Amino acid sequence: MRSFEGLRPIITEHFYMDWLTEFKLQSVIDFQKQQDEQADIMSTSNFINAIMNDVMSQKGLLWGVMDKDTKQFVGVAGISNLQSDAPIVYVNVSNISINAEIELIKRIAQFKHQYWPDKSSQFNVSPINDEIKDVINAL
Repeated sequence: MRSFEGLRPIITEHFYMDWLTEFKLQSVIDFQKQQDEQADIMSTSNFINAIMNDVMSQKGLLWGVMDKDTKQFVGVAGISNLQSDAPIVYVNVSNISINAEIELIKRIAQFKHQYWPDKSSQFNVSPINDEIKDVINAL
């Protein structure tokens, strides 16, 4: 497969997605702290480096997600486990509406189907509720 470099940025109606290295480190740290109080510059830098290593080795695609209206970093989304028969559509966001989260899930799933149509999908989505589960089951 060709380089993943051209697979960014991704722009949707409400979001701008790009490599994590394109966002302010403090914004990513603040997001990480919402999930792990112990997150700091070192653990977040290690997280970003691991993600970018997966991108460069074509094992996964993970983008930082910014709300286009507020210009706030709201999470990460992408596709992991690309070398398996069932890549994982991954969305982990905070402080957005359910409809906005569904927009992201659908866009990442569409992207996965566009580039890897012959592979099945798994989903790792947070936060998740019954409405989101119903959308995932319909994809």
